[in-house]
Amino acid sequence: MIRAENVTKIFGPAPQEALRLLRDGTSKDAIREATGHVVGVDDVSFSLKPGEFFCIMGLSGSGKSTLLRCLNRLIPMTGGRVVIDTEQGEVDVGEAGSKALRDLRTQHLSMVFQRFGLLPHRSVRDNVAYGLEIQGVPRKQRLERAERALEMVGLGGWGPSRTSELSGGMQQRVGLARALATEAQVMLMDEPFSALDPLIKMQMQEEMIKLQHDLGKTIVFITHDLDEALRLGDRIAIMEDGKVVQLGTPEKIIIEPKTAYVADFVEHADPTNVISAGTVSVELAHERVDVLRREGGNRVLAHRTQSEVEIVVDDDDHVREVRADGKRVELVPIDTLLAEEPPVARYRDRAAVVRAERTLRTLLEARNLVNLPVLVIDDQERLIGLVTEREIIFSIIEKRGRDALQEAAA
Repeated sequence: MIRAENVTKIFGPAPQEALRLLRDGTSKDAIREATGHVVGVDDVSFSLKPGEFFCIMGLSGSGKSTLLRCLNRLIPMTGGRVVIDTEQGEVDVGEAGSKALRDLRTQHLSMVFQRFGLLPHRSVRDNVAYGLEIQGVPRKQRLERAERALEMVGLGGWGPSRTSELSGGMQQRVGLARALATEAQVMLMDEPFSALDPLIKMQMQEEMIKLQHDLGKTIVFITHDLDEALRLGDRIAIMEDGKVVQLGTPEKIIIEPKTAYVADFVEHADPTNVISAGTVSVELAHERVDVLRREGGNRVLAHRTQSEVEIVVDDDDHVREVRADGKRVELVPIDTLLAEEPPVARYRDRAAVVRAERTLRTLLEARNLVNLPVLVIDDQERLIGLVTEREIIFSIIEKRGRDALQEAAA
């Protein structure tokens, strides 16, 4: 959907000379001292799939907002290229003529800024319809689309109001509705929630998650808030001094920071909504999972810290039976357990079953209800691992996954 290839932006009157120095290995500081030019973005490449929620984060001055503006050429690139797929074919943003660029910005890309940029003399509805007006959409049609967009963001019925009558959170929803009304498949969002109060910010994040689920837009989202990036992003790019120093899934960034800079970012992050059950679980072949015996064509397994709990699996690793203290227990999906009234004491006659993609928080909930190892299964319902308090506590404290846990235990 979007390809950024070696995107570089240098600010100053003669950027090509500074670009040559940069490519020869000269540092940013040395370039600024020698030429007075500032390197804003340094050789950034990534590729986004349709429907991906891509977060770019970093400290102030790291280049994240400059990079975003290179994607739609609000800031022209000094080097590299950006290619965007449209229904009419690929568009090279840097090479596009004025008409092609205008069409790209009005029909295929929409942008939401930190400052709402609403027009105070227009109604809420007319603010939302403004982008459609620029496109030349007939008034009746654009107002209908504006009303639909307002419904999407929870502002149905507010169309005739003035923007001054709305709270900050509601005004940001108007800005979001304006971007949605254009029906562009790509949304560029530059710290849209950073000026909002914490509670409103969380509500807007929830709104974004729901909208993304319903609409499947391709979103590039700038933030300096790691918890926000972890909550929203399918992948995250972390920038430092104009470069992307790590790009990966939220889980990968939490458990395997590549640099001290990234490690500092994730030090205080909450891992419970990021690290997955599959990452935390102890694999069946690990030394802490004992094969007690065979029963016909099945193996009887036990986690070493709870050897009184026996898990019977066949040769395809499907669970056939679980026993605790010699008694057979019921296998219950975690969502079924969570939908029930919590027990007075943790279950000893029920075992929780959790999919590998569920989060560490789900494992915490499961262990709060059941005093047996949690069974982690894949999408074929094969047992891939077991989880006890030991794995959960280690992952929360160390923000590390199964491999690190097993290495520490060795």
